[in-house]
Amino acid sequence: MNTENSQDEPTLKTLRESAGLTQPELSRRINAGIRTIGDWERGVYSPSFDRAIALARELGVSLKTLAKSMKMDVSGVPDEQSDQD
Repeated sequence: MNTENSQDEPTLKTLRESAGLTQPELSRRINAGIRTIGDWERGVYSPSFDRAIALARELGVSLKTLAKSMKMDVSGVPDEQSDQD
């Protein structure tokens, strides 16, 4: 785990609160149980990739920011893929 600047990193809870959402509201929006949201916020479990995408969308953050909020090491992961479609 990369702990550099970890004090400045938002948590999933602070991202949710910054989006103005309660656990029940977020739960309804992404169709996940309230306990599941709490488990993610406490670091008991990590969301599946499809749930992570839904979370990032609802919270208005990138997947990288979401991963950082869950204390995942994202060093070396580019912020954005170049347009090679």
